[in-house]
Amino acid sequence: MSDLRNKVAIVTGGTGGIGRGVALQLAARGAQVVINGRSESKAEAVIAEIRRQGGEAHFAAGDVRSKSDMEAVAAEAARHFGGVDIVVPNAGGNDDEARQPEVRGPFAEIDLARVTDFIGQAVAAKLLVVQAAIPHMRARGGGSVVFVTSEGGRSPTPGQTAIATFSGGLVMASKVLSKELAREKIRVNCVCVTVVRDTPSWDAAFVNEGGVSERHRKQYEKIVAGSPLGVAGPLDIGGVVAFLASDDAAYLTGATVSPTGGLTIH
Repeated sequence: MSDLRNKVAIVTGGTGGIGRGVALQLAARGAQVVINGRSESKAEAVIAEIRRQGGEAHFAAGDVRSKSDMEAVAAEAARHFGGVDIVVPNAGGNDDEARQPEVRGPFAEIDLARVTDFIGQAVAAKLLVVQAAIPHMRARGGGSVVFVTSEGGRSPTPGQTAIATFSGGLVMASKVLSKELAREKIRVNCVCVTVVRDTPSWDAAFVNEGGVSERHRKQYEKIVAGSPLGVAGPLDIGGVVAFLASDDAAYLTGATVSPTGGLTIH
């Protein structure tokens, strides 16, 4: 894989779960990684791991649903490392809300006011950091955006009205952005995931008692049992993101990939 030396990457939600896997894989290929999150204490462990492997990382606090926070994160990345080349909008914004029965459940039973509010927050969580980073990527002569979102936006799953609406819209938005930004050498791609080990969603379903509804947990069990290549971990997803961010994917933009272990085929 092409190396990412001299590239600066912002990873939202990089303090744990999939974001941690993305940050570690980018750093392993030489990128200088700005880890965004709301907890510096959680980020410290990831930053220490990156540094032990000889990489460089920096924490930038901010709520992904806040325009001013994301502008500050992009500016901090440029100040600390000299620019922005890669943006990975990974954080969901309000994952706890996404797991509530009033938001995730049969359409006839969900609270549509809460659902539509969640969708708005989730979209903002993915797009605000990209908008904030575009001027910095332009200044570098191009860049790469890799969205991380749910496979629910590509493959319908009962009970996922909120996730399907948000993620499906984000997939299409990524294609619009890829068209708009191609002339500026900014590539935009999307990675859609299903159940991933060692993440907050995994823990909510399989570790924390009462973390999800019984219906939700059974859906996860079915996904785990039905994935021919097994269930991915954060580093597996991070490897896909790192490829899309690298020059090995230099001619790939507007693509949506689903590393779901054979569970879904497109």
